[in-house]
Amino acid sequence: MRTDKRPSRGAPSREYDASNGQREIQMPPAAALRHLFKDIAEATDKENAEKLKKACGELLSQLSCFYGVSTPSLKLLGPRPHSTLEGRLADELFGDYSRKQARIRLWTRTAMKKRWTSSKTTLSTLCHEFMHHLDIHQLGFPHSFHTRGFFERTHRLYLTIVGHPCYPIEWRPLGTSKSGASWVIDWAATNRAKVRALGS
Repeated sequence: MRTDKRPSRGAPSREYDASNGQREIQMPPAAALRHLFKDIAEATDKENAEKLKKACGELLSQLSCFYGVSTPSLKLLGPRPHSTLEGRLADELFGDYSRKQARIRLWTRTAMKKRWTSSKTTLSTLCHEFMHHLDIHQLGFPHSFHTRGFFERTHRLYLTIVGHPCYPIEWRPLGTSKSGASWVIDWAATNRAKVRALGS
């Protein structure tokens, strides 16, 4: 994952900075949501699209109720749209969010082998797309930029639902200017933070 570049001026740059600075939001009670992740996992194990849509829809409904926003619609699709380079997977789309329609789309199968997406990947994608919805309809971030703050908020929501202790995402900048650079996750450092959190 990588962040969007910061706009250079005006209201978009101020929105970007505000989103980047907001790493935490109030989280819903974990116990009320954990069984829905189990339902997502069970539907995935059984490769049951109808049950998966129901479980994901119920999760969106409960999250929307907690945050006081309208519930986005949900559409499940098949293999992920993707591109290849020299016969190898170069890029793929896990999900998206339509601002105009307030609709989330999730792709339920892998791009190349067309296997069912894992339950944790499905949940992570659902949290990501819901955060776009929340940015726009509650947090006051109409562009819903992919900032470090956006990814941190999504990460914390995901950890709450699966019942894991919270740990930070570690980042490193791309390019020479930290203020204007995109950032990417430092997976080695993030995984060390995860081990410390789960071991505490």
